[in-house]
Amino acid sequence: MKLRYPNRIKPYLLIAPALFLAVLFSYRPFFLTLVNSFHTISLAGKRINFIGFDNYIRLFANPSFQASLSNTLRFTLFFVPTNIVICLSAALLSNRPGKLATLNQIFFFLPMAVGLSSTMMIVKMMFNPSIGIINQLLGLDIQWFNNRHAAMGLLVFAGVGLDIGLNFLLLISALRNVPSDLVEVATIEGASWSQTFRYLQAPMISSTLLFVVVTNIKDAMLISAPVMILTEGGPYRSTQTLVYQMYLEGFRSGNYAMGSTIATIVFALTFAILLLLLHLERRRVYYQ
Repeated sequence: MKLRYPNRIKPYLLIAPALFLAVLFSYRPFFLTLVNSFHTISLAGKRINFIGFDNYIRLFANPSFQASLSNTLRFTLFFVPTNIVICLSAALLSNRPGKLATLNQIFFFLPMAVGLSSTMMIVKMMFNPSIGIINQLLGLDIQWFNNRHAAMGLLVFAGVGLDIGLNFLLLISALRNVPSDLVEVATIEGASWSQTFRYLQAPMISSTLLFVVVTNIKDAMLISAPVMILTEGGPYRSTQTLVYQMYLEGFRSGNYAMGSTIATIVFALTFAILLLLLHLERRRVYYQ
């Protein structure tokens, strides 16, 4: 009995530091944010009065919030399919045998080696309407930061550039885990490349693909840094997202109650979308 007791408590001691950090930096701030959303908050950050759902009612009636919600959902709708198609195509291209496979892998993995702020500044210079290389190379005259459609497209491009490195790494690792003998058998039996991918490779990498989709939705719902650096929510709030509005309300205006309310809505909306996705895909994902 004396030897069993230390063995039983040892796992709890090992996870205690990680659990303490999670509670301190994740769960506690989330709980405080949720509580703050039901109160009025002073500039010093102290709760004054409990007002129930008044913050939520005022927020949903705010045209600025309605625009932010619409922009966030539109960005998610454009970004996730585009990112999946590009990253999966890059992984398939690099997984094929050939002398350029290594160069392709380095090219697609390279964005992970560059910092976020540096990448966004490079993108901002590239798409500068006057001196940017994109307009000059393509012979265009697009005002990327003053046209609402062009600005949203620019954010999608920037988001793909930020996520392509990690997504490419995950997808190419999953493709390489598909047994090569099965691929050879499919080829011998006369299956085309598209048939091999659709009926063999895609089902076997479905769990990784689902993880990539989930993380992409999360990244799209929480996008803020590209908006801050590239468009600052413009033109005319056409690229203002929920997290960027939370930053404006909570940090620049000092309206901590409204910032907490937006943060809570972002969490609830993201959680609901991911829960629905996982429910719909539960029977279509193959776990090897």
